[in-house]
Amino acid sequence: MIAQIYFSVFATLALACALYLLVARHPLYGALSLIGTMLSLAGIYSLLSAPFLGVVQVLTYAGAIMMLVVFVIMVLNSSHDHVVPRFDSRGFILLLVPAVLSACLLYVLHTTHPLVDAGAIQGSAEAVSIQLFNTSQQGSGAWILFEFIGLLLLAAMVSAVVLAKKHLDKKDCV
Repeated sequence: MIAQIYFSVFATLALACALYLLVARHPLYGALSLIGTMLSLAGIYSLLSAPFLGVVQVLTYAGAIMMLVVFVIMVLNSSHDHVVPRFDSRGFILLLVPAVLSACLLYVLHTTHPLVDAGAIQGSAEAVSIQLFNTSQQGSGAWILFEFIGLLLLAAMVSAVVLAKKHLDKKDCV
């Protein structure tokens, strides 16, 4: 009974923070609401008997990555940019793309059997690491996703710095 109450609290908090992220007018408030979402997800992982995933969620996403995001926002945010533009009609149409991809992912997950064993679902660090970083032919190949995500985050950060520098250089010329 108490686990259901905690799950409801964490789920409600995660949804509220995620919705505020969509409507936040200042990027820093959006980043703080994303941190709230990540912490709520860590609480849900802990309730699902996966303490390792909960700790990794806090240390990696709510800690390191969000600290980097907040640092980039604070450094690159010029004094004239105080608000993020609202959604327009094109934004709502483009929102359909991740919705369709999520529906396809849920369909595939529903129709196939899980790729992880029961030990990895329970969240023991050894079982998770063996399943994720198995580089043999029978392995899931999930380790390569970590490499791609790292490269994607690096490219996004470099692109943001380059775009912000061009934006700041144009203001200096005027």
